Amino acid sequence: MTMTPESEDDARARRQLTEAQLEAIEDEIRSTQPLTSPLLPLSALARQYASGPGGGGKDDDDGRDGRGEESDAERRQREGFLGAATFLSTKYESLRRVRGDGNCYYRAFLYSLCERLLRRRGALLLARDDDDDGENDDEDGEFERLKELVAGSLKWVCRFGYDEYTIDMFHEELVELFDFIEGAFEKKSGDGDDNSNSLEDALKQLHSRLNEENACSDYCTWFMRVLTAAQMKSDPDRYLPFLIAEGNDHYADVSAFCAREVEPMGRECGMVQVSALAERMGVRVVIEYVDG
Repeated sequence: MTMTPESEDDARARRQLTEAQLEAIEDEIRSTQPLTSPLLPLSALARQYASGPGGGGKDDDDGRDGRGEESDAERRQREGFLGAATFLSTKYESLRRVRGDGNCYYRAFLYSLCERLLRRRGALLLARDDDDDGENDDEDGEFERLKELVAGSLKWVCRFGYDEYTIDMFHEELVELFDFIEGAFEKKSGDGDDNSNSLEDALKQLHSRLNEENACSDYCTWFMRVLTAAQMKSDPDRYLPFLIAEGNDHYADVSAFCAREVEPMGRECGMVQVSALAERMGVRVVIEYVDG
């Protein structure tokens, strides 16, 4: 059989078709998945896996054979996912879904960090209304530590090859996000009910900020990637063995790995990146695996 080489026009048409298909997939994801969902009860996770890991509702037949019947292997997997979801409900009350676009870990890290800081500041404000003995100074100090770290992070990452003028706008978005957290309660004062309402309003404003397309969330998410890469570049001999252990031995060095796997948006996050970002920010991260 003779194989006819693909013409340049055919190759261009194939590339355009592939790009159109990818764009259609991305559009569908954007239209059906918010960047970050509202708080959901853990029972939502159990319902998702009740009919299989593919989800419930219109996707009930996902993961089943052509007859819509569940095989023994699929049933065992479903029961494993359901058992994991049930176990998680004993540890947590709620969850947020994050768009699965390859940026989900960095986006989840950013949202969780900001939400926790905002709730802590709200709780601190309420506590100060009742007690002025400085008992909650540590929590306020944690915000000040992180705010100072973020403010100085632009100069720090530029020590590892980043151009200040190129990334300044991304850094500025993160600084402004921390400014919002710091000033979220300044307009509210008085009794506990007023402060409680202020916290609810502030959480809504945070959710709105971090769900606007091509805006604060994406800018800050990318800067989280830069912080991660710079942390790895700051001590390459320490991180390289872990990259090799994860099967990334085809990269010559940490810088090459970061250029391909950390800095570009849409690249999945591995455990090395999880560790590097947590270490840079000085926070503790808990990962829960639901693998069926």
